[in-house]
Amino acid sequence: MDYLDILRNDAKLAEDFDTLFDFRLLDTLEERDTAEGRCTFSVPGMAFAVDGAGGEYHLLEDGSIGYWSSEGAAGRLAESMDDLFHLIVFSICWHDYCDSSKYSDAATLEEYGQNKQSHIISYSPMELWEPIMKALHIPIEMKLSPILQKFYDAAHREPVYTCYFHEDDGSVTESENLFF
Repeated sequence: MDYLDILRNDAKLAEDFDTLFDFRLLDTLEERDTAEGRCTFSVPGMAFAVDGAGGEYHLLEDGSIGYWSSEGAAGRLAESMDDLFHLIVFSICWHDYCDSSKYSDAATLEEYGQNKQSHIISYSPMELWEPIMKALHIPIEMKLSPILQKFYDAAHREPVYTCYFHEDDGSVTESENLFF
């Protein structure tokens, strides 16, 4: 499914998607923000979406999806656009699912995911969720733990997606991983 085309061709859907998931699709693929040439990345790619905090979603050369936050964290989110959209729509705020200790086994991960999801749903405009799912042709019923496990696996796959910030003194600072 080409989720990007669906969003690009329906301005109201794209607006609702951004409202619920903090994901604004760019009109075209663009060069990544390199902080005025001071950042380099471990894997070539192009920006295709941004979030409200200044983070960017990157389509990497191997088809996987990377993310770079304005706070200096970077990593691979998904192996494909399908995996990314499942992560976004089922976790709602994927940033809140980055505690590595909760990925020890499927039961722990499912409980962690459900608890996080319940909390996020309590303050999110969920009346937008089902119409978005229908418009994107995504099944409404899916287990969260396999989606989160794919996220974890993608973030840890070699080569790890990393940003390198080139300091004024000539030193280089490597970005933080998305998982803690």
